[in-house]
Amino acid sequence: MVQFKFSNYAINRFIAPDASLLTQAEIPDMSVYDKESSHWVANFCLNSMLRTAWKPPYDIYMYNYLRRAEAAFREHQAARNDTLSFVESGRQSINKYTAALFHWEGFLSQSDHAYTTLQKCFVLEKRYEKGDGSVLYRLNKFYNHMKHVESRIEEGKLQEGATVAAWLTNQGLVSVDSALSFSETGEILKDLAKWANILQDPLSSTEKLKQHT
Repeated sequence: MVQFKFSNYAINRFIAPDASLLTQAEIPDMSVYDKESSHWVANFCLNSMLRTAWKPPYDIYMYNYLRRAEAAFREHQAARNDTLSFVESGRQSINKYTAALFHWEGFLSQSDHAYTTLQKCFVLEKRYEKGDGSVLYRLNKFYNHMKHVESRIEEGKLQEGATVAAWLTNQGLVSVDSALSFSETGEILKDLAKWANILQDPLSSTEKLKQHT
């Protein structure tokens, strides 16, 4: 029985730009990076109940930061799994690609929201200077590209013939005017984990914050 296969043209035109060239993806496995990454919110709640608690609204900001950080780790792992599954399918699974892109969007969204929350509780004074090309600037840029895809379609700001505002390559995420490597996504999670481990215990977080700000 002959199995039908999509042509490279069909893959690139109807799935995503350069999808036919996605032959490998060295995405860091962050699922084992921090054993507390799925417990930060619970730890924060228990520590707040049994030890000491931040006063409002800082307790709310920190709760939501930890919630976002946990979600960023989950979405990154799901994105990694589906990206690798797409590659293993010989770039023939439309469902795997769209699922991977959905989870990458989730990772970008949760990570960007997490940093915004850090600013609200004065843990970070400034994330980046506009146009500085830093990882956090590009993170925010990608998040906005994906969040506002409808307006980008209307304004003709997608790559010609593209189906999506951002897509996957062997190196990482790419858009018409930016790139974020897979290794950089791992660095984002490491940074989120650093702040999460500081904030999960209100009793010790004040002194720890002094060492990092």
